[in-house]
Amino acid sequence: MKKYNLQTLLVLLFLSLISTEIQAQNQSFGQKIGVLMYEMTTSNPDPIKIEQLLQTLDIDDKEVKTGQLSYSIFDGFDGDKMYYIPFTTAEESRFTVEQLKQDEQLYFGVQFLLKSSYNISKDGQITYNDSKYAYNVHYEELLPLCTTPMKYKNGSGNNPNSPLLSCIYTNPDSKKRMMYWVVFEKPIGDTQSNTIKEIKFQSIELWQK
Repeated sequence: MKKYNLQTLLVLLFLSLISTEIQAQNQSFGQKIGVLMYEMTTSNPDPIKIEQLLQTLDIDDKEVKTGQLSYSIFDGFDGDKMYYIPFTTAEESRFTVEQLKQDEQLYFGVQFLLKSSYNISKDGQITYNDSKYAYNVHYEELLPLCTTPMKYKNGSGNNPNSPLLSCIYTNPDSKKRMMYWVVFEKPIGDTQSNTIKEIKFQSIELWQK
């Protein structure tokens, strides 16, 4: 009986993982960013789910690589695992994910370097310069992840005259948070065209002393 129950659980787990992967394949890049931030800020992040999602973010026929992370630049946190797209030139699109540990809890630092160029029509329709580019995303897709704009002495982190979206993302269920930045080529308030060059987010605990 116990053996049957274990087999049943394994089958259910396998089907769940397959379902997660199929769902991720059907999502846009911007949607995947949102799911990734959500999964990284659950009460107990599931590294298997996160790795599965990252495996769908390959680009330019380059596979997502994984490896052990033996260091951490953040005091009190230990390196655990790294996910990345290999590159040979600075211009290549790619991502790096550092998975860190503290008291068996997982924390994350994520950076995407990309070049998503798009135009905005008068009626608000988005067209990408390269429709087949794997990391296509635009401002309106990423803005909902900005739960709280960061505040600075000279203004807020989503000033339309600035090329930087700078925010706090808050998981709607666990209430855990991440620092969240998006770098544009032109001011984020540009209503005609823009290019997104970098997306970065990190567990807020990495910044708290």
